[in-house]
Amino acid sequence: MGLKRVIRMVEKKNKPKSQYGLAGRAKSFWIASTPETDFPSLPENISVDVAVLGGGIAGITSALFLKDAGLTVAVVEAGRILEGVTGHTTAHISSAHNIIYRYLIDHFGKEGAKQYADANQMAIERIARLVGDNSIACDFRRTSEYIYAENRDDLDKLKTEFEAAESLGLPVSFLDAAPLPFKTYGAIHYQNQAQFHPRKYLLALAKLIPGDGSFIFENTRALDVGAGEPHRIETDKGYLTAKNVIVATHYPILNEGLLFMRMAPYRSYVLGIRVADEIPEEMFDSSEYPSHYIRTQPTPYGPLIIVGGEDHATGHVTDTAEHYKRLERFARDHFQVKSIDYRWST
Repeated sequence: MGLKRVIRMVEKKNKPKSQYGLAGRAKSFWIASTPETDFPSLPENISVDVAVLGGGIAGITSALFLKDAGLTVAVVEAGRILEGVTGHTTAHISSAHNIIYRYLIDHFGKEGAKQYADANQMAIERIARLVGDNSIACDFRRTSEYIYAENRDDLDKLKTEFEAAESLGLPVSFLDAAPLPFKTYGAIHYQNQAQFHPRKYLLALAKLIPGDGSFIFENTRALDVGAGEPHRIETDKGYLTAKNVIVATHYPILNEGLLFMRMAPYRSYVLGIRVADEIPEEMFDSSEYPSHYIRTQPTPYGPLIIVGGEDHATGHVTDTAEHYKRLERFARDHFQVKSIDYRWST
């Protein structure tokens, strides 16, 4: 079978399907382009040093570090690992979290804001080291991120944010425009950032966890954690015990500190598109609200442009399809869109 025929067959299989008037296949590109996992469910009578509840980037990374430190660990995931928020991210490895540093300085002081900034820069280097040490093929590359203003009214806000980020020692400069194929009114340029394919990266790390008394358990929902020592963790498949427990479920499943009352979750929307434009291989995030973020991702069929945004508070919107449509309008207003291949939200 010739290569062209194989490509046509794959493209036909992945042809976007219409649902509710929306373009694109309703699946995260990261999940669609990687194999499914098949770890077992929890058996009875398992005891470990640390139980990690949640199999996303926080849970998998924590479990690996703990195992490397000589402890036994068990990752407990309600579904399949890396298919929740981590499997639906846009995979910016970045300290450039839109307009954040002026807020942090004002509310937590310069020392608190610097801790946040330094932790994020250190995380970039830790991920880069893990990729290198384990020879992980995950499309990791160093790049820049730009926080850009799409209208002149945001320029003062952007300059104030730049001054805050610069005062914390972040690798930033201010530009008159972002290198995008449409008009912008200034940009904060963050250097020494990165991007990757999150599932390729984390599936490689997950393989290092099972063995020598450590485990990953899928399709096992944690229900409660006992207060005694060792802790008795109740799941829908039975019990396990652990000296320590990490709750890495994105939204906390326990009432410790009443965190669930203090969190404000948001939903964000993503399209994976093909365009005729020349798009820089860097990352971009607009300063307005709701913001729009852009990055490229290499694929066997050429670059996929990942366009996200149109965020809203979770539970405050009933017509979520409208947010995909707004994102599609943004994409078509700013790029020469050839196709919309994927759509997902998180």
